[in-house]
Amino acid sequence: MRRILPWLFLILFPIMHAQNMEYSADISVQGVHFSEESSPFWLYSNQRGRVDQTTHLSGWINTIAKYSINSNKSFTGGIGGFYQDGYDDKFQLDEYFLNFENEKISVFIGKMQREELYSGLSATNENILWSLNTGPMPGVGFKIKRPIVLWKEGGLGFKASWEEYLLDEERYVENVKVHHKSFYLVFNKIRNWELIVGLQHFAQWGGSSPDYGQLPQTFHDYLNVFVGKEGRDDVQGQEANALGNHLGSYEVYLNTSFSHYDVKLIYNTLFEDNSGRVLGNTPDGRYGVYIEDQDDDFKMVEAFMYEFYYTRDQSKNTPTGDGKDNYFNNNLYRSGWTYQKKILGAPFFMLDEDRFRIEHNSIRVHHIGLKGTLAYMYPYKFLLSFRENYGAKGGTDKPQEQIISTFLNTKLLEDVVDVDLLVGVDIDLNETSNLGVGLRVSKQF
Repeated sequence: MRRILPWLFLILFPIMHAQNMEYSADISVQGVHFSEESSPFWLYSNQRGRVDQTTHLSGWINTIAKYSINSNKSFTGGIGGFYQDGYDDKFQLDEYFLNFENEKISVFIGKMQREELYSGLSATNENILWSLNTGPMPGVGFKIKRPIVLWKEGGLGFKASWEEYLLDEERYVENVKVHHKSFYLVFNKIRNWELIVGLQHFAQWGGSSPDYGQLPQTFHDYLNVFVGKEGRDDVQGQEANALGNHLGSYEVYLNTSFSHYDVKLIYNTLFEDNSGRVLGNTPDGRYGVYIEDQDDDFKMVEAFMYEFYYTRDQSKNTPTGDGKDNYFNNNLYRSGWTYQKKILGAPFFMLDEDRFRIEHNSIRVHHIGLKGTLAYMYPYKFLLSFRENYGAKGGTDKPQEQIISTFLNTKLLEDVVDVDLLVGVDIDLNETSNLGVGLRVSKQF
């Protein structure tokens, strides 16, 4: 089915364009040169899977068609592809999807790129477990967009989502499924304040293991995965805690505004077992603040974001049966929490040289993002991260790496085509530093 679906989109999409509907397209070509063997961190991280550490030349094209039933209901279809040199020197599908949405819900099928949040200033976008560091996985799901109120007077409601994905790539365990759901309570009874508290849950399950053969994947097994329950132990205790590889995050968001500024406070935990579920790994997680100026005037700083990532506790005082936590690694699903040999979560979790196991998951990171306009003419985005990597499986007492990573994206031209200057610099406090410079030429229709 996963091989047939992209071709189905290729056949249906021209037919959709033949109708009277809105459409848009985006074409981009990018070239980058860097001083070391791999590019600086922010030139390849959170790039939607379109470039990797060794990419010099890349390009992508995406086309969207939208059919509006009325002012509140619409169908959207999209298809896109990209080319990158480097590790994967070939043309690949970027996305292909059909989506229905109204003012309350959205439903999709296919590979659909997700929305960029916080003006692109966050190091991980939606959540510490789910960034824009990879391309989208093929799947199906729905989301409640607007909170459903729990009583007539309002003030308290809920949002939720549910998706099922397939990791359609070569992995240690092949044909792995990914279950995802989220649930949030939304309190907005107090004027100008909104409190959102909830949970995201991911689980890798099923597939074919070279060690144990076909892993449990019946409907009954799926129900066990859904609730995080222990299943049939056919893999010598590897799934003793729960069927599949589970990851989760408790989330708290506090949103308000004053004058012409929007302010958002962010807190994410992360857990992979019971010690994390009961917050035994506190203070591990993501902490952030985002401030955006809603005034239409051009300013040097129009949006600001600060995030702090910390994962050095790893349940050291409440360890699991096999010791401290080992975020994003798993003994059974050895390719870990990755897709396209890239981290699915915050890109500060680093892979080893073989891009197979997570080498650094004990980290401490300060991250700053700025967005604005220089000289009233040149829109820009600037990122700066200071990251300390302490290894994996509990890590070491002293950082193995201390790196300052910066990134500047400045729009030089907005005319027949858009031209962006890209500059990335990694300053390694212990080894050599790295400079990367590039240009992106793009056109929107």
